Amino acid sequence: MLELKTLLSIVLPILGVFLGYFIKSYIDKKQALLSEVSKERREHYQGFVDLIIDIFNNIKQGDTPNDHELVGKLFSFYKKYILYASPKVINSFSDYFQYLYSCNDGGVTMDTNIQFRKLSTIMKAMRADLGLSNKNLGRDGEKIFRALIKDFDTIIK
Repeated sequence: MLELKTLLSIVLPILGVFLGYFIKSYIDKKQALLSEVSKERREHYQGFVDLIIDIFNNIKQGDTPNDHELVGKLFSFYKKYILYASPKVINSFSDYFQYLYSCNDGGVTMDTNIQFRKLSTIMKAMRADLGLSNKNLGRDGEKIFRALIKDFDTIIK
């Protein structure tokens, strides 16, 4: 009986050390992967933000973007980020495209308020995905665009 206790008092801590090592190794590998994914997300999300702000800048300068070219850029972005984005970002982006499709196919005039809200929802989801706060940015994150739109308070209701 004493020999069993002695043996267990030696073997159990050794097993604990090995188990702890494997758990720590697993956590470290998972953390490294998440870090790399977060880096990729930031780069892709920054590309989307750059694209949207460039569109606003061109519109302010009187240069209306070509719809075909714009959709091409959005599809190009979609191809790059699909592996890194969270489901919430993917769903928000899909909702925006579904709105564009319904306006183009149905001959419906695009509501600027709805379009901005759908775009801001994408950006809000991206910010949340990166661990950033969305506090005080509005229900759909619409205040993200406040600095870019001269008559924001009349367009966004």
